[in-house]
Amino acid sequence: MIFTYRVILETDKETGQIVASLPTLNYTADFGETVEEALARLQQLATGFLETLMETGVSIPPPDPLSHEGLYLSLELKTTPAPA
Repeated sequence: MIFTYRVILETDKETGQIVASLPTLNYTADFGETVEEALARLQQLATGFLETLMETGVSIPPPDPLSHEGLYLSLELKTTPAPA
């Protein structure tokens, strides 16, 4: 199952690193020296977050509606969430 969420990118003023966050997932965030690194780290973190939600029986937030603007991150889960 694939979930797609809108990403917000910012630059940390103190470190200069790129911070990528997912507002729909409680602003789950990670960072990197480049946008690519921040997104790769965020993808790994957010996938683990969703898997933990599934394992504990907590509902997974629905995917964000796609628009022509913005950046989105798709997360693939190997297992199917249990019905709510």
